[in-house]
Amino acid sequence: MLLALTLGACSISGLLPDWTSPEIAGPEPAYRFIIANGLASIVGNPSSAGTFEISGLRHVDSLKGSSWLVCLRTQSLPQLPRYYAVFLQKERVVDSRLSVLIDQCELQTYLPFDWIADGKVPPVR
Repeated sequence: MLLALTLGACSISGLLPDWTSPEIAGPEPAYRFIIANGLASIVGNPSSAGTFEISGLRHVDSLKGSSWLVCLRTQSLPQLPRYYAVFLQKERVVDSRLSVLIDQCELQTYLPFDWIADGKVPPVR
């Protein structure tokens, strides 16, 4: 019986999508534009979050499947910086959260992020 269940599971595995496939994430997105236009759903009110910095884009395997990960760092003095992990698939935000250790957002290199200006410049394709 166990053998039948095991073989049945193997045969059905070909019908399931490969969540680790790069096609799930899509091509490299215009992440600054996408995040700038979805910032309120990530951090709440962006105007009260302080200054923003953004990391580069990296490909990861997340709970939602193959994704692009971008980290945001906000600084509102006198508070410590806050780090957010933003997951993108096919030109849209599929998940975001306060960064956890596995995201490694504290280790990334950041550049200033003018979310107002970046939200007005649509990507050139």
